[in-house]
Amino acid sequence: MNSFTATPWPKDRVMPARAWERPAGMRVISSDDHLIEEPGLWENRLKGADKDRAPKYWKDETGFHLEVDGQNYDVPGLPPTFPEGREGFWDVDKRLADMDAEGIDAAIIYHGRLNSLIRMQDKEFWYRCVDVCNEWAAEWKAAAPDRLFPVALLPTFLWPERTKDYLQKLKQLGYKAIDIPVNPKGVRYNSKDMDPFWEAIQESGFPVSFHIGAYLQYSGRGSLGANLNANLMPFTGLFGQLVFSGVFDRFPGLRVVFTEGGASWVPGTLENADKVARDYATELRPKLAQMPSWYWHNHCYTTFMEDDVAMENIARIGEGRVMWSTDYPHPEGVMGRSDVIMKRIFDTVGENAARKVLGETAAQLWGI
Repeated sequence: MNSFTATPWPKDRVMPARAWERPAGMRVISSDDHLIEEPGLWENRLKGADKDRAPKYWKDETGFHLEVDGQNYDVPGLPPTFPEGREGFWDVDKRLADMDAEGIDAAIIYHGRLNSLIRMQDKEFWYRCVDVCNEWAAEWKAAAPDRLFPVALLPTFLWPERTKDYLQKLKQLGYKAIDIPVNPKGVRYNSKDMDPFWEAIQESGFPVSFHIGAYLQYSGRGSLGANLNANLMPFTGLFGQLVFSGVFDRFPGLRVVFTEGGASWVPGTLENADKVARDYATELRPKLAQMPSWYWHNHCYTTFMEDDVAMENIARIGEGRVMWSTDYPHPEGVMGRSDVIMKRIFDTVGENAARKVLGETAAQLWGI
């Protein structure tokens, strides 16, 4: 009977002494880390009538909790202290100490609980909640502005005509990175109604990230594992939607990052998409200017934490199209094992490719 050793929860992980030193002059950038918003954020920052109805967000001995209009927004299935228990999640000094211990020079950092608010019914109010959170995160990075690069949630996918002005605000706040949900209810990214949205992003120069989310597709026995297994590899369909709808043909300057879904999905997806393009060429609308795999190698990137299959197939993925991350400080992240994984990447793909995977591509993509 097979057995395995359980990985400790983030709050219980001990940073070991580094067993491998990176080559001199190499800058390591984690392309997908996370921060948890400060308790009371919305109650303290919203103004006027919004303040009275602000999402309630607090921390107690059991963890972080979020409530909107009397409804509990905590993530089901896990005690909050398990996935959110690492102090560096909210204490920036301890975060920087953890980064130092693992040799992480800089990090692209996504929000924690903000994404849960997409369930709010009043979308104009939701927009204002996102806005104050983006303002807060822009202030948060001041603790180490050359190391911490928070990602702004772009809320205008519901109002494409607002996108250009909002992106200008994000630039003024000092942002380098933006993200949007994978599959927001009522939004079709392949619709021509979204063209002003994509045009504004292209014009801004921001790469746009799609980060995996928690979608509760399964219930009952084994549902936690089943949902996590599906949530962590969701991008095949989204890549096809963007390609086959002609988004990249219409907006040739668009750059897309598929975040935390690993990289081993890419070779099979590209092979299959190219086959679809050939086999159904007479019926596909719109007609594509290139094969689907061409759009990957000219527009797209993906991030991973530990993906030996991807590293063994890096020639198919593209050594400049894949970026490593720790996913700090989530349970599926690799905090505490970074040097082991970095060495394995070097041993598998060679130094030139490894330097790109571990930092150079991220630095170039986000201009950091």
